[in-house]
Amino acid sequence: MFNSIMTIALRALATFYPSQKPLLFSGSESAIKLADFMIDSGVKHPLLVTDSFLLANGMLDHLIAHIRERGCEVTTFDGIIPNPTTAVIEAGLAAAQSNQCDAVFAVGGGSAIDAAKVIAAASSNRKPIQALAGILKLKQPLVPFYVVPTTSGTGSESTSAAVISDTQSHKKQFFVDPKYIPLAAALDTGLLKSLPPAITATTGMDALTHAIEAYTAKSHFADSDRDAAMAIRLLVRFLPEAYNNGNNEYAREMVAIASFLAGYAFNKAGLGYVHAISHQISAHYNTAHGLANAVILPRVLRFNQSACVQRYAELEALLSATEIQNNAAELAQQFIARVDQLSDTLNIPAQLTDLQPQDFAAITTEALAEARRSYAVPRVMKKAQAEVILQSVYNGKRDISFSH
Repeated sequence: MFNSIMTIALRALATFYPSQKPLLFSGSESAIKLADFMIDSGVKHPLLVTDSFLLANGMLDHLIAHIRERGCEVTTFDGIIPNPTTAVIEAGLAAAQSNQCDAVFAVGGGSAIDAAKVIAAASSNRKPIQALAGILKLKQPLVPFYVVPTTSGTGSESTSAAVISDTQSHKKQFFVDPKYIPLAAALDTGLLKSLPPAITATTGMDALTHAIEAYTAKSHFADSDRDAAMAIRLLVRFLPEAYNNGNNEYAREMVAIASFLAGYAFNKAGLGYVHAISHQISAHYNTAHGLANAVILPRVLRFNQSACVQRYAELEALLSATEIQNNAAELAQQFIARVDQLSDTLNIPAQLTDLQPQDFAAITTEALAEARRSYAVPRVMKKAQAEVILQSVYNGKRDISFSH
């Protein structure tokens, strides 16, 4: 019953509050092109939201110098932390207001982009941060908002949501509104090629998770299916090359485009149990989100298999250029094996060493509650099944089975 209601609710939200894809620049120097687009749109004093690593290592010197050469003042806010808190948003908002910034330009990973979204929203809506948490809480559009992701996985540059942790309780809060989607984004391979292999792998698997969960959600659409399937195809083909040869800018660009497409797909169709479980693990142990997703994905693929034979078979048929005909079950199994092989190629670990059995009950309760209120999953999970997944992650046993 709950799953049916959530499917209807998500489809209604996507239908009556549609999201638009941002204008996209990609390739080398695309951050400069995006800056020019911003300035030509009339922006005079942007707030540059980023993290201290990028700023301290000079990776943004060229971009900042270019913006200033074009006659703009730039205020930098580099107080971003992993899993940003409401205190981070307050500090960024104070920087924007005290310097009379008229736009927000985010450069960084998912944490920087999520924080920048809420800073841009608070700048125009003039409401307390907590009043913006939830679904469709924005009355005014964001101040002009532009994004340059420096990882290829979160898809935050094409989604209408941000995740911010409450400073006191540390619980994650969701900020959801189509207005959070930026006006334009740049997938700059010059910045992306600096990603180390391990982060390339886990963020790429995060993007793959977005695409698979969007494709298998009960609330999927024709356009989300198209974007998700293309994202999966690009990731399977180019992620290993980006991992093994980070300086291959073409592979980097294709992985970034895949992340962008996967982000838009799940923004419309929703997510599933991989994210529901990984969110709780990250909250308990501060585990990197991409890593948690990458480890959990093969287990949830197996859990969903009985409900997703046709959908998995469609994806495998696309990847292997074969016809489904009467061998859907076989193709579905091959798709799971393909994801396993990709995980091995990227050296994704089979377990999360921080995970502790005494936390299983709390993680399970919180994960099932998140899925029930937020996602149109293809198969409803029970508490015992969730604990099987957690036990397998604890033991490092990926190949598990579930009763129907």
